[in-house]
Amino acid sequence: MKKYLLTVIGDFKSQEELREIALALSPIVDSQTIKYQYTKGVLICHFASEMDMKDIHEFLEITSYELYDSFILSEFNDKVSVFMPQDYVNHLFNLEDGGEINDRDVVLIPKNNTQHFDEDEDEEFVALLLDEVKKQLKPPSLDQLLEKIKNKGIESLTPFEKGTLENYSKN
Repeated sequence: MKKYLLTVIGDFKSQEELREIALALSPIVDSQTIKYQYTKGVLICHFASEMDMKDIHEFLEITSYELYDSFILSEFNDKVSVFMPQDYVNHLFNLEDGGEINDRDVVLIPKNNTQHFDEDEDEEFVALLLDEVKKQLKPPSLDQLLEKIKNKGIESLTPFEKGTLENYSKN
């Protein structure tokens, strides 16, 4: 199982919105908790997953619509250099901590308390989940995309939005 850091950049309006973003990760997370730290415009989530980075990236890209504008996903290992107050470090990077839960934790039901899938079934399940999310995802209209470009510039489009705009240009 690998550990990942997800840095989300956006205009977060509330603590509930931050928790919603962290909770949206639950289908891909294998650790019992998702730890997160935030400041104005930046949310950092730490979690463990059996999925590879490419699949996690695809899941995040598909599910990002209306939750956040952009993200950076990286594997967390001993080569990551961090500068932040020690209490933040102690909280954010200790997924195994069974201690006090606070408002920067999202506690998930441990996998051993749910139906267990073997690795092949896990991959099939994730593929089915991604397909289902893609089916449920309503792409933005051309007018919505053009309005966003007008207000925030083309660089503000997510990869999903850029792909949707490209599809519109082909028709």
